[in-house]
Order: sequence, then structure tokens, then C-alpha cells
Amino acid sequence: MTVPPSESGTPVNPQWLRRLRDSFTPLTIRELATVGVRPGQRTLDASAGTGAVTSHLADLVGPDGSVMAVDTDTSQLHLTPVIDVHQRDLNVDPLPGDPGTFDVITARCLLEHLPNQDIFHQMTALLKPGGWLLLGEVTYLRTMVYEAPSQADFELITTVMDTLVDTITGEGKYLHWINYAPAELLTLGMRHVCTSQHTETWTGGGRGCALAADTAHHLPGPLLAAGITPAELDRFAELMANPAVLMRSIQFGGIHAQKTS
Repeated sequence: MTVPPSESGTPVNPQWLRRLRDSFTPLTIRELATVGVRPGQRTLDASAGTGAVTSHLADLVGPDGSVMAVDTDTSQLHLTPVIDVHQRDLNVDPLPGDPGTFDVITARCLLEHLPNQDIFHQMTALLKPGGWLLLGEVTYLRTMVYEAPSQADFELITTVMDTLVDTITGEGKYLHWINYAPAELLTLGMRHVCTSQHTETWTGGGRGCALAADTAHHLPGPLLAAGITPAELDRFAELMANPAVLMRSIQFGGIHAQKTS
């Protein structure tokens, strides 16, 4: 999973990175349960990140199966008898593996960063007949705030979150992939194509609002450029810890599909 670099050029805050990636892990695990990963299967995690989904796949396939974990940054991935780690920049490097050898391929927050959608062809070619592909990405959705301490706080949360969404899904991102991916997958021999869009409520002090606060801290430039003051950013951080705040989460879209030929 590719994430925006910190604007100062300093290393990405690892806590922010973990929260960003881990917020979507339960959704991917739910999708894996839907397709039914079995012991002994050969799997590929094409955007392994912190390794949360990689580890879950390793548990599912057991000692007789295998997981190939791929990411641009493999520093948080660990080689085991089941997990094989490959460092790849998928903007320029092909996915590792031989055609028709994987039972399950999964990727999260990957497609939005790849202008060359040849990745669809690569993934489907690597799958065995009957194999499953699972994709998940942030998709574009405007902010909705349900509760805030005051009207000014309501407006501040909306402005900050909309600016963050615009930044994360802005230039060079392909956040509408879910609209064309089903047709593309059908042309590549995939069937049983199922899409989903997930949102939930985030409450101040909870994991989701902590993620929002960390993201605002990590990407202050666009917020300041939008006219939000440092004092307002401090207030936003306070609100994200306030249980009186209730808002809609960012949206995560998913697709799973099966190769039939």
C-alpha cells in the first residue's frame, strides 16, 4: 500500500501508517472468509504493508500452504517457512510468480496509485482457474458529520475532512476504479464479480477519529493552504478525541471475483 510521503521529507509516522492500514484489515479478512481460503493453498498479498493480512493468510493456508508478500517497503514483513517476501515497485516492476499458480490474490490501497492498469492483467494471469481475486481501495465520498459540540465545530470537521479526502484522492490517484473494474475483470475471464462499499460511524476518541487526527497531523500543508489556521488544527485534534463527535467514516470499496478459465 502506497501512502503520501510526509511533507517535510521526514520518515512517515509509523503509528499513523499502522492506523491507516489496520483500519481496513477487518474488511479484507471478512472478504477472505467469503471466498474461503483453505489449508495448503498458494496465495499472494500484492500490497502487504505491515503484514496484517499476510499473517492472516499464513494462518489460513497453514504449514502446507504459502503466502507471497509484495510491497515497495518490506521493512515490516518477515520471512517464514510459509511467507516469502518480495520488494517490488509495481509502477515499474511486474508482480512475481508464475502464471496460473495462485489460488487467492489480494491487494489493498494499491490500484489508486498505479496509472498503468496492466496490474489487472497481471493478477488474473497469475490466478489458477477457480482462483479468487480480492481488491480493496478508499473510494471518494464527501464528509458527513452527525454530531459536534457546536456549529463552528461541525463546520471545522467538515472542512478539514473534505480537504483531507481531496488530498488523499487527488491528483495522480484513481479513486473511481471501482466503477470500471467489474467490466474489466469480466473481459479478463473473471466471473462472480461482487462489489461493495463500506462506511461506518466514527466517534471522537475511537480508532477512526484517531486516524483522522493523525492524518491531519501528517498532512498539514493542504489544510493550511485551504485557509485552516494552526489553532483550528489544534481544535480539530481536540474534537477527534471528544466522544460528543459522531461522523461518517471514509469509504472503502471492495471487489472479489473468481477466475473461471
